[in-house]
This record gives sequence, C-alpha cells and structure tokens, in this order.
Amino acid sequence: MSPAALLAAGSELLYREGYCLDRQRWDDWLALYTEDCVLWAPSWVGEHVQITDPQAEISLLYLAGRERLRERVERFVSGASPASVPLPRTCHQVSNILLLDHAPGRMTLHASFRVDYFRNKQVGAFFGLYEHRLAQQGDAWRIAGKRITLMNDFIPTVLDLYHV
Repeated sequence: MSPAALLAAGSELLYREGYCLDRQRWDDWLALYTEDCVLWAPSWVGEHVQITDPQAEISLLYLAGRERLRERVERFVSGASPASVPLPRTCHQVSNILLLDHAPGRMTLHASFRVDYFRNKQVGAFFGLYEHRLAQQGDAWRIAGKRITLMNDFIPTVLDLYHV
C-alpha cells in the first residue's frame, strides 16, 4: 500500500474507534484491538517528563491484552465501577493524523485528540496526543498499541477508557 492509502486506512480506524466509544458500542470497540494489545496513558513526573516504565511506575491507565480491556468494559457497563455510573456522554475528536512509519503489515500513527464529556449535569474535556501502533490482520487493520499522552492531567473526578 502507498503511504497515502495507509494513512487513509489508519485514519478510518481512529475515527471508527471514536465512533464506537461515543455510541457505547463496546463489542465493536473491542473488536478494533488485537488480542495482545497494550493501551497506556503514562503519568507525568514533571512539566514535560512522563514515566517510561508502566511495570515499575504508576500510570494513568495501563491495560495489556484485549481481555483486560474487556474486563474494564464489563466493570463500568455492569455498574461494578460506581465512579462510572452513569456513563458520560462523550464526543471524540481526532485530528492532525500523521503516518510516522510503516512496514508490511504494520504502521504507526500520531494524532491529536479532544474528548468532551457530559455527566451529572457537568461538562468536561480531556485533550492530548495519541500514538497508535496498527497491525494488519487479514484485510483489516487492528490497534496493537495505543499510547495516550494526556495533556490536561488534572482529573476532576474519574478517567477511564471512554474519556480518551
């Protein structure tokens, strides 16, 4: 595939991810990820420095494997996560998507994001940068890794998968 075709396919996947999250289509969202995916939002240790080892340092979010994503979804959908009841309404916006690198069957994308949410008559927003590692599985692209650099990391109530 040409770089332009890769960028188009990758952009479509990022837009679809936001679509699924905003509509709370959890099974469709989970299907966008590989079995061995990693979703990571590192925490900040300084104004411009983030942690580098999610195994040894505290992260804002760290989930390794689609089964861990599924477990998290089940917790907030079932009400077992009181901080997520009720689930907020969200609007994911993804922009400035760049193809950073690619090889046969894989690519890495950079993007900017903003997620506006409404919950309990309050409005909030999170914004930052994404780095997605995508892997081709058959004719489809899947998310193998998602690194979320949350720029406004003051978290007023809760931060969960649907916020980023």
